[in-house]
Amino acid sequence: MKHLCLIAALAAPLAAAPASAAIITPVGVTASSTFWTYDVSNLINGSGLADGAHDGNYNNAWMTDTTGEPAFLIFDLGAAYTLSSALIWQFNVDFGLDRGVRDIAVSLSADGESFVEAVAGSLAKADGRPAAAQRLELTGDARYVRLDLRNNHGDQYTWTGLSEVRFDGIAAAVPEPASWAMMIGGFALVGGMMRRQRATVRYA
Repeated sequence: MKHLCLIAALAAPLAAAPASAAIITPVGVTASSTFWTYDVSNLINGSGLADGAHDGNYNNAWMTDTTGEPAFLIFDLGAAYTLSSALIWQFNVDFGLDRGVRDIAVSLSADGESFVEAVAGSLAKADGRPAAAQRLELTGDARYVRLDLRNNHGDQYTWTGLSEVRFDGIAAAVPEPASWAMMIGGFALVGGMMRRQRATVRYA
């Protein structure tokens, strides 16, 4: 019983290790459509980002094709997170400012198949200068996030774009190296005590 109590005490620092908020860069993204001169990976690869702002170079952005229906994006975060916001850099290319997203909805999913809407809102129109991220507050656990782009600032949904998308949330708690060392050393100590106790009983 004493050994079990000691093991529990040694493991306690691991359970108590606090999770920390982090900016989450998705590991993958798919789009319902992409205009042929753009690359959807520009939304997650940091293209054009400097000091939290995004430039007005269309080569660093992404835009939908002319599909005749509202577009959507699905982001894979690589692991499950408790999310607190979506950070969205607007499409701010000077020749197509009306193509930035206006009304948008954010939905969350654990498996990438079944999504539940978490928040809906509107994004401000960009002006072509380096743009900071706009933040949509949200709450929920997810590995996959879907953005529904309901229209653009030209009041239509063809040729609708964004520049960069990231998320803010709480990552799973990871034990610090010192905690791992303490636990491993403790297990070794408990093992030694148990061997010594068995030896004492055997040769008494």
